[in-house]
Amino acid sequence: MPKITKITAAKRTKGRYHIFLNKADAEEYAFSVSDDLLVSEHLAKGKELSNEDIAALKEKDNLSKAMQKVLNYLSYRMRSETEVIQYLKGLEVPEEDIMSMLERLRELQFVDDKRFAEAFVRTKRDTAKKGPLLIEQELYQKGVSKLITGESIKQYSEELQLEHAKLMIEKKQVSYKNEGPKKKQQKLMQFVIQRGFPHSIASKALNEATIEEDPELEVEAIKKHGEKAWKKYSSKESWERRQRVKQYLYGRGFTVEKIEEWLDLKENESEIE
Repeated sequence: MPKITKITAAKRTKGRYHIFLNKADAEEYAFSVSDDLLVSEHLAKGKELSNEDIAALKEKDNLSKAMQKVLNYLSYRMRSETEVIQYLKGLEVPEEDIMSMLERLRELQFVDDKRFAEAFVRTKRDTAKKGPLLIEQELYQKGVSKLITGESIKQYSEELQLEHAKLMIEKKQVSYKNEGPKKKQQKLMQFVIQRGFPHSIASKALNEATIEEDPELEVEAIKKHGEKAWKKYSSKESWERRQRVKQYLYGRGFTVEKIEEWLDLKENESEIE
Protein backbone atom coordinates (compact mmCIF):
# COMPACT_ATOMS: atom_id res chain seq x y z
CA MET A 1 0.00 0.00 0.00
CA PRO A 2 1.48 3.39 -0.97
CA LYS A 3 2.78 5.65 1.77
CA ILE A 4 3.02 9.41 1.91
CA THR A 5 6.68 10.25 1.40
CA LYS A 6 6.51 14.02 1.19
CA ILE A 7 4.10 16.93 1.65
CA THR A 8 4.96 20.31 0.16
CA ALA A 9 3.15 23.62 0.15
CA ALA A 10 1.94 24.77 -3.26
CA LYS A 11 3.91 27.78 -4.47
CA ARG A 12 1.19 29.39 -6.57
CA THR A 13 -1.91 28.65 -4.52
CA LYS A 14 -2.05 29.60 -0.87
CA GLY A 15 -3.57 26.98 1.42
CA ARG A 16 -2.88 24.06 -0.94
CA TYR A 17 -0.51 21.13 -0.37
CA HIS A 18 0.98 18.56 -2.76
CA ILE A 19 0.99 14.93 -1.63
CA PHE A 20 3.76 12.59 -2.85
CA LEU A 21 3.57 8.77 -2.59
CA ASN A 22 6.08 5.94 -3.04
CA LYS A 23 5.11 3.80 -6.00
CA ALA A 24 7.33 1.03 -7.39
CA ASP A 25 10.23 2.17 -5.20
CA ALA A 26 9.94 5.70 -6.59
CA GLU A 27 8.50 8.90 -5.21
CA GLU A 28 5.93 10.67 -7.34
CA TYR A 29 3.30 13.39 -7.07
CA ALA A 30 -0.15 11.91 -6.42
CA PHE A 31 -2.65 14.71 -5.72
CA SER A 32 -3.21 18.00 -3.90
CA VAL A 33 -5.43 18.92 -0.96
CA SER A 34 -6.50 22.02 0.95
CA ASP A 35 -4.99 22.82 4.33
CA ASP A 36 -8.34 22.01 5.98
CA LEU A 37 -8.39 18.55 4.44
CA LEU A 38 -4.74 18.00 5.34
CA VAL A 39 -5.58 18.55 9.01
CA SER A 40 -9.00 16.84 9.15
CA GLU A 41 -7.74 13.68 7.43
CA HIS A 42 -4.51 13.58 9.49
CA LEU A 43 -2.35 13.39 6.40
CA ALA A 44 1.31 13.10 7.35
CA LYS A 45 4.51 11.57 6.11
CA GLY A 46 4.46 7.79 6.49
CA LYS A 47 0.67 7.40 6.39
CA GLU A 48 -0.52 4.55 4.17
CA LEU A 49 -3.26 5.23 1.62
CA SER A 50 -5.22 2.67 -0.38
CA ASN A 51 -6.53 3.44 -3.85
CA GLU A 52 -9.98 3.86 -2.27
CA ASP A 53 -8.52 6.32 0.26
CA ILE A 54 -6.90 8.34 -2.51
CA ALA A 55 -10.14 8.43 -4.56
CA ALA A 56 -12.11 9.54 -1.49
CA LEU A 57 -9.56 12.28 -0.69
CA LYS A 58 -9.71 13.59 -4.25
CA GLU A 59 -13.51 13.67 -4.09
CA LYS A 60 -13.47 15.51 -0.77
CA ASP A 61 -10.95 17.97 -2.16
CA ASN A 62 -13.14 18.63 -5.20
CA LEU A 63 -16.05 19.38 -2.87
CA SER A 64 -13.82 21.62 -0.78
CA LYS A 65 -12.80 23.57 -3.88
CA ALA A 66 -16.44 23.82 -4.94
CA MET A 67 -17.32 25.19 -1.49
CA GLN A 68 -14.61 27.83 -1.78
CA LYS A 69 -15.90 28.81 -5.20
CA VAL A 70 -19.48 29.11 -4.01
CA LEU A 71 -18.38 31.19 -1.01
CA ASN A 72 -16.61 33.50 -3.42
CA TYR A 73 -19.76 33.55 -5.57
CA LEU A 74 -21.75 34.61 -2.51
CA SER A 75 -19.25 37.31 -1.55
CA TYR A 76 -20.32 39.65 -4.36
CA ARG A 77 -24.01 39.81 -3.42
CA MET A 78 -26.73 37.78 -1.74
CA ARG A 79 -28.09 34.85 -3.75
CA SER A 80 -31.22 32.74 -3.60
CA GLU A 81 -31.00 29.02 -2.88
CA THR A 82 -31.95 28.26 -6.47
CA GLU A 83 -29.13 30.45 -7.77
CA VAL A 84 -26.65 28.62 -5.54
CA ILE A 85 -27.96 25.21 -6.67
CA GLN A 86 -27.63 26.19 -10.33
CA TYR A 87 -24.10 27.46 -9.70
CA LEU A 88 -23.06 24.20 -8.04
CA LYS A 89 -24.61 22.19 -10.86
CA GLY A 90 -22.47 24.24 -13.22
CA LEU A 91 -19.43 23.04 -11.25
CA GLU A 92 -20.68 19.47 -11.79
CA VAL A 93 -21.11 18.80 -8.08
CA PRO A 94 -23.17 15.60 -7.51
CA GLU A 95 -26.82 16.18 -6.52
CA GLU A 96 -26.47 14.61 -3.06
CA ASP A 97 -23.42 16.73 -2.32
CA ILE A 98 -25.21 19.89 -3.48
CA MET A 99 -27.92 19.33 -0.88
CA SER A 100 -25.43 18.76 1.93
CA MET A 101 -23.42 21.82 0.90
CA LEU A 102 -26.59 23.90 0.75
CA GLU A 103 -27.51 22.78 4.24
CA ARG A 104 -24.06 23.80 5.46
CA LEU A 105 -24.42 27.20 3.80
CA ARG A 106 -27.77 27.64 5.57
CA GLU A 107 -26.15 26.81 8.91
CA LEU A 108 -23.42 29.38 8.25
CA GLN A 109 -26.17 31.88 7.25
CA PHE A 110 -24.61 32.45 3.83
CA VAL A 111 -27.90 31.41 2.22
CA ASP A 112 -31.33 32.46 3.47
CA ASP A 113 -34.18 33.01 1.01
CA LYS A 114 -36.16 35.11 3.48
CA ARG A 115 -33.30 37.55 4.06
CA PHE A 116 -32.46 37.49 0.36
CA ALA A 117 -36.04 38.34 -0.69
CA GLU A 118 -36.36 41.16 1.85
CA ALA A 119 -33.08 42.73 0.71
CA PHE A 120 -34.01 42.24 -2.96
CA VAL A 121 -37.35 44.04 -2.48
CA ARG A 122 -35.70 46.96 -0.68
CA THR A 123 -33.05 47.36 -3.39
CA LYS A 124 -35.47 47.20 -6.32
CA ARG A 125 -37.94 49.45 -4.50
CA ASP A 126 -35.54 52.14 -3.34
CA THR A 127 -32.88 52.11 -6.06
CA ALA A 128 -34.54 50.91 -9.26
CA LYS A 129 -38.02 52.20 -8.28
CA LYS A 130 -39.60 49.11 -9.82
CA GLY A 131 -43.21 48.21 -9.11
CA PRO A 132 -44.19 45.31 -6.82
CA LEU A 133 -45.50 43.06 -9.61
CA LEU A 134 -42.20 43.24 -11.49
CA ILE A 135 -40.22 42.59 -8.29
CA GLU A 136 -42.40 39.56 -7.51
CA GLN A 137 -41.80 38.20 -11.01
CA GLU A 138 -38.04 38.58 -10.64
CA LEU A 139 -38.09 36.79 -7.27
CA TYR A 140 -40.05 33.89 -8.78
CA GLN A 141 -37.45 33.68 -11.55
CA LYS A 142 -34.77 33.36 -8.87
CA GLY A 143 -36.64 30.44 -7.37
CA VAL A 144 -37.99 32.16 -4.25
CA SER A 145 -41.27 30.66 -3.07
CA LYS A 146 -44.57 32.51 -3.38
CA LEU A 147 -44.97 32.48 0.40
CA ILE A 148 -41.62 34.18 1.06
CA THR A 149 -42.12 36.55 -1.88
CA GLY A 150 -45.57 37.52 -0.64
CA GLU A 151 -44.27 38.28 2.85
CA SER A 152 -41.30 40.25 1.57
CA ILE A 153 -43.32 42.41 -0.83
CA LYS A 154 -45.35 43.70 2.13
CA GLN A 155 -42.44 46.09 2.75
CA TYR A 156 -43.62 47.97 -0.33
CA SER A 157 -46.65 49.88 0.94
CA GLU A 158 -49.36 51.21 -1.39
CA GLU A 159 -48.50 54.75 -0.27
CA LEU A 160 -44.91 54.30 -1.42
CA GLN A 161 -46.02 52.62 -4.64
CA LEU A 162 -48.23 55.63 -5.39
CA GLU A 163 -45.42 58.05 -4.63
CA HIS A 164 -43.00 56.23 -6.94
CA ALA A 165 -45.59 55.94 -9.72
CA LYS A 166 -46.39 59.67 -9.56
CA LEU A 167 -42.72 60.63 -9.72
CA MET A 168 -42.26 58.26 -12.64
CA ILE A 169 -45.15 59.84 -14.54
CA GLU A 170 -43.96 63.39 -13.91
CA LYS A 171 -40.47 62.50 -15.12
CA LYS A 172 -41.56 60.43 -18.13
CA GLN A 173 -44.17 62.86 -19.50
CA VAL A 174 -41.54 64.82 -21.44
CA SER A 175 -41.04 61.74 -23.65
CA TYR A 176 -44.60 62.12 -24.91
CA LYS A 177 -44.69 65.89 -25.42
CA ASN A 178 -45.61 65.45 -29.09
CA GLU A 179 -48.65 63.34 -28.32
CA GLY A 180 -52.21 64.48 -27.81
CA PRO A 181 -53.49 64.68 -24.20
CA LYS A 182 -55.41 61.38 -24.34
CA LYS A 183 -52.58 59.52 -26.09
CA LYS A 184 -50.10 60.97 -23.63
CA GLN A 185 -52.15 59.68 -20.71
CA GLN A 186 -52.51 56.25 -22.31
CA LYS A 187 -48.77 55.95 -22.85
CA LEU A 188 -47.95 57.14 -19.34
CA MET A 189 -50.42 54.63 -17.92
CA GLN A 190 -48.91 51.85 -20.02
CA PHE A 191 -45.39 52.84 -18.98
CA VAL A 192 -46.20 52.69 -15.26
CA ILE A 193 -47.91 49.31 -15.62
CA GLN A 194 -44.93 47.94 -17.56
CA ARG A 195 -42.72 49.01 -14.67
CA GLY A 196 -44.63 46.61 -12.44
CA PHE A 197 -47.28 48.74 -10.76
CA PRO A 198 -50.89 47.50 -10.41
CA HIS A 199 -53.50 49.10 -12.67
CA SER A 200 -55.22 50.69 -9.67
CA ILE A 201 -52.00 52.40 -8.53
CA ALA A 202 -51.15 53.52 -12.06
CA SER A 203 -54.61 55.02 -12.54
CA LYS A 204 -54.56 56.85 -9.22
CA ALA A 205 -51.03 58.12 -9.83
CA LEU A 206 -52.04 59.46 -13.23
CA ASN A 207 -54.91 61.38 -11.63
CA GLU A 208 -52.74 62.83 -8.86
CA ALA A 209 -49.51 63.51 -10.77
CA THR A 210 -48.69 66.98 -12.00
CA ILE A 211 -49.11 66.79 -15.76
CA GLU A 212 -47.72 69.84 -17.50
CA GLU A 213 -50.08 71.37 -20.02
CA ASP A 214 -48.49 73.56 -22.67
CA PRO A 215 -50.99 74.86 -25.26
CA GLU A 216 -48.18 75.87 -27.59
CA LEU A 217 -46.67 72.40 -27.52
CA GLU A 218 -50.09 70.88 -28.18
CA VAL A 219 -50.57 73.17 -31.18
CA GLU A 220 -47.16 72.19 -32.52
CA ALA A 221 -47.88 68.51 -31.94
CA ILE A 222 -51.25 68.53 -33.71
CA LYS A 223 -49.70 70.50 -36.57
CA LYS A 224 -46.85 67.99 -36.88
CA HIS A 225 -49.14 64.95 -36.98
CA GLY A 226 -51.81 66.77 -38.97
CA GLU A 227 -49.45 67.75 -41.76
CA LYS A 228 -48.26 64.16 -41.99
CA ALA A 229 -51.81 62.85 -42.28
CA TRP A 230 -52.84 65.64 -44.67
CA LYS A 231 -50.06 64.61 -47.03
CA LYS A 232 -50.80 60.92 -46.61
CA TYR A 233 -54.42 61.34 -47.72
CA SER A 234 -53.76 63.96 -50.41
CA SER A 235 -55.26 61.74 -53.10
CA LYS A 236 -58.66 61.57 -51.37
CA GLU A 237 -61.63 63.78 -52.08
CA SER A 238 -62.02 66.80 -49.80
CA TRP A 239 -64.66 65.35 -47.45
CA GLU A 240 -63.01 61.91 -47.20
CA ARG A 241 -59.62 63.51 -46.68
CA ARG A 242 -60.94 65.54 -43.77
CA GLN A 243 -62.54 62.46 -42.19
CA ARG A 244 -59.37 60.36 -42.57
CA VAL A 245 -57.19 63.09 -41.07
CA LYS A 246 -59.67 63.60 -38.25
CA GLN A 247 -59.66 59.87 -37.50
CA TYR A 248 -55.86 59.78 -37.57
CA LEU A 249 -55.49 62.72 -35.17
CA TYR A 250 -58.14 61.38 -32.83
CA GLY A 251 -56.15 58.15 -32.68
CA ARG A 252 -53.12 60.21 -31.64
CA GLY A 253 -55.02 61.44 -28.59
CA PHE A 254 -56.08 64.93 -29.65
CA THR A 255 -59.52 66.25 -28.75
CA VAL A 256 -62.21 66.64 -31.40
CA GLU A 257 -62.33 70.37 -30.70
CA LYS A 258 -58.60 70.84 -31.34
CA ILE A 259 -58.75 68.63 -34.42
CA GLU A 260 -61.64 70.58 -35.96
CA GLU A 261 -59.87 73.82 -35.19
CA TRP A 262 -56.69 72.73 -36.94
CA LEU A 263 -58.56 71.27 -39.93
CA ASP A 264 -60.49 74.49 -40.45
CA LEU A 265 -57.24 76.44 -40.49
CA LYS A 266 -55.61 73.93 -42.83
CA GLU A 267 -58.49 73.94 -45.29
CA ASN A 268 -58.56 77.76 -45.30
CA GLU A 269 -54.82 77.79 -46.07
CA SER A 270 -55.36 75.31 -48.90
CA GLU A 271 -58.12 77.43 -50.42
CA ILE A 272 -55.91 80.53 -50.33
CA GLU A 273 -53.09 78.58 -52.00
